[in-house]
Amino acid sequence: MLLVLVFSGLGAGAGRAGEKVWLGLYLAQNAPPPVGSRLAPEKLRHRLQEVFGFKYYDLIQGQEVELRNEWEQWFVPRRDFFVRVEPLRLAPGEPRLIDYEIYKDGFIVAKGKYEPREDTPLFINGPDFKQGWLILVLEAR
Repeated sequence: MLLVLVFSGLGAGAGRAGEKVWLGLYLAQNAPPPVGSRLAPEKLRHRLQEVFGFKYYDLIQGQEVELRNEWEQWFVPRRDFFVRVEPLRLAPGEPRLIDYEIYKDGFIVAKGKYEPREDTPLFINGPDFKQGWLILVLEAR
């Protein structure tokens, strides 16, 4: 599985985030999703369209992670695809970092660190699914 990591909106003006990170797994596709689907918010949808080019981003599952809890937490949107997230110890004067690992069928397929900052979501392109792609979004709240 090929994963593409994309930082969106990095810039000098991006500020520090709050004490939560939101994780969302989206199905990106060009065919209209079924009625009643939870679509990405307008601002996020535009950013995703700029990066990936699909018309629709249907939320499969989302979850907030508390950053003040410095232990591992799991985001499990599907039985075969899940993410381990662990906020790293916050050192004085250092930015908050989150360690993440992405698992597919029980095997680590990607890992990295993310610095949650306002207006700086992390987009991770996952595998092809149906007529689109799965995309994982980490976003400071």
